[in-house]
Amino acid sequence: MEERKPVKSNLARKKLSALTGWLIINAILIFLLIKTFSPASFSLSTFEFIPLLGRCQNIFISDLDHDGTEDVALTRVGQPLPYEKNLQIFSPFLPTGYYKYRYFLDTSIEVNDFLLPPADLDDDEEMEIPIIRFNEKKTTLNIHNPIGQIKKVINFEESFGHDQFPGEVCFEDLDNDGQKEMVMAILSRFSGLPRAITVWDIARGRLRWKYLMGCMPDLFEVADINQDGMKEIVVMGRAPHNGVSVNGTDDDHSYIFSLDNKGNLLWRLVLGGYYTRWWLKCFDMDQDGQLEIIGSKGCDRETDPEPGEIRLIEARTGGTENLFTESVSYSEIFLLPRENGETHLVVGDSSGHVTIFDRHLNILRRIKVDFPAVVKGVSRLGKDARKNYIFVQAGFTRFLIFNENLKNIFNYKLDYFFDIVALSFHSFHKQDEYAGLLNASQLYLLKKMTKPLPEWLVGIIRSKFIAHIFFFVLINVLFVYLFRLQNRTLLQLTPIQLDWLDQAQEIAHRMKNSLFTIQLQAENLKLETSKHPDEGRLQVLQSIAQSILDDINLLGRQTRILMKLLAPRPLNLKTTEINGLIQKVVNKYLGYYQGKIDFVLDLESESTALAVDEEQLEEALNNLIANALDAMPQGGRLTLRTTVLHSSSLQEIKGIEIEIEDSGQGIPDELLSEIFKPGFSTKKEGLGLGLAITKRIIEAHGGRISVHSKAGVGTKFAIFLPWKQY
Repeated sequence: MEERKPVKSNLARKKLSALTGWLIINAILIFLLIKTFSPASFSLSTFEFIPLLGRCQNIFISDLDHDGTEDVALTRVGQPLPYEKNLQIFSPFLPTGYYKYRYFLDTSIEVNDFLLPPADLDDDEEMEIPIIRFNEKKTTLNIHNPIGQIKKVINFEESFGHDQFPGEVCFEDLDNDGQKEMVMAILSRFSGLPRAITVWDIARGRLRWKYLMGCMPDLFEVADINQDGMKEIVVMGRAPHNGVSVNGTDDDHSYIFSLDNKGNLLWRLVLGGYYTRWWLKCFDMDQDGQLEIIGSKGCDRETDPEPGEIRLIEARTGGTENLFTESVSYSEIFLLPRENGETHLVVGDSSGHVTIFDRHLNILRRIKVDFPAVVKGVSRLGKDARKNYIFVQAGFTRFLIFNENLKNIFNYKLDYFFDIVALSFHSFHKQDEYAGLLNASQLYLLKKMTKPLPEWLVGIIRSKFIAHIFFFVLINVLFVYLFRLQNRTLLQLTPIQLDWLDQAQEIAHRMKNSLFTIQLQAENLKLETSKHPDEGRLQVLQSIAQSILDDINLLGRQTRILMKLLAPRPLNLKTTEINGLIQKVVNKYLGYYQGKIDFVLDLESESTALAVDEEQLEEALNNLIANALDAMPQGGRLTLRTTVLHSSSLQEIKGIEIEIEDSGQGIPDELLSEIFKPGFSTKKEGLGLGLAITKRIIEAHGGRISVHSKAGVGTKFAIFLPWKQY
């Protein structure tokens, strides 16, 4: 029994290896199942994106005709007349004909006219459409009714510079006197003119006050912070780094500050350096009756970027109540109401994360999508008034919808739109039904709908999840069949066959040793015969010796065959022209990548014939070329170079160097030491074996492989194969 232990232990190892492989494959398949499962594929609800118009400039939502359905007022640059704007007012909920909505108004205005938020400015229960015009002599406010008729024209004596223009605008009763004031941010670009928050008395037609600043007041909110009936203005000042400085502020820093209804500064915080910005919301987060300012910080500079911040600020005093910071740039932050009455915060960041925080700024949930991840809104959709959805722009082409628990329920591929910050989402409703407008490369209407049953069944059939389930079952059935087949084969072996398997390798080694001894003696015999001049005896002895040597050579060949059958196969070396092998590998890719990748072959003119295992070396080259092509998804240059290396005297060839260089994304310095390790991969679905196998093949030839890379420039792999002839 003991003589069969080697075979039985070998069979046990094979079973263990097979089971291990089966577990690894199942783990990978289960991971794919989890990754590809999407509740949206099995839901009867879906979301429809309906293109309405080209990209718009200003969009405002309001119930213009008091019918319980919110309407849309917008402007966009007209085509083919770029010196005019189209002013359009319509209701997307009332489709008529080709345009999919009903117009209240469709007219042209001057390109320097700015649409302001609709409001009931004179308390006559009719919504007005205000349009403001700047010039160097005066400022004019034209007030229209919803069908475009001018109700009132207000001329303000205040004038602005050629580079100044209105930013965010709202109409609020700041001093609780029953009259609405116009609160307007004044922005400027590169002229060095100051920016400002201004308050205008519409009833008297004059500028009430102006607070000048160096920073860019992109955002502000109006709220009764002190709870005295008078409203304050909380301002976010961005830092565009244009060299403007006024009133104790500059545009090399970002600020959040508070003004009272008379334009007096209550408090001011300096919160960032140049190219930083903040988004803010005013809300009572801890439900203590006092408002907090919730701010998220982003940094647009690439050199020495500042860390992102989520900050809770006491609105009354400007004191920081809580702070969360990490090395990312945050996008706009949104409030996420929950059914239990709590309000959470949701925000995206430059690394591609979408994060939900509680009111203490503890992370509740975080997911990874394409970067940058920019949350564009939180709103209801459809007729379910209990659920809020989170709308996220992921990268430059993906628009995603998540539920309150950050489960992805819908994906939509948009046309490429470079200005992610300017992409906007607007929610509106018709009585109990909610919808949205997405302003990207064009304006889309987003609606929640119920799938027809056939469409739902087709979606399930086409789902990757179903395909992975089928593959999972197929792999497991195939494994069980092969495992049982192997067991039946092994059980059919007789005791003699088992003994042979145990002893075969030992016999082979003994044969090798014995043959060596016989060969030695035969050589001695041949040598001795050469010392005696007896010609007849000499011929007989030499014939016997040669016969022994021939038999030894035959037995040696048989022994080597047996050794190969019982041991791992060595390299199958044969003389191969390296340049020809490279040309053969590259030809596989030329057809598919023609016009996208520029293949450059800089091959040595001297002979590159070398003893290598052609099949294994071809596998190594394929791995490196495939990785290089993956690193250039937008196209680029792939250079393959061979060089014959000589000794210092130039009389002896040391070996051949093969270089594979791409102009792709490059490999970060911190990852260079990891890339040859098994299991390491930067691809979402990579197994991390290609470079490890490549390194093993090169080292089996007695060679070496090295890598040089620079992020944003490219990567070069260099292979050295020592000189061998076969």
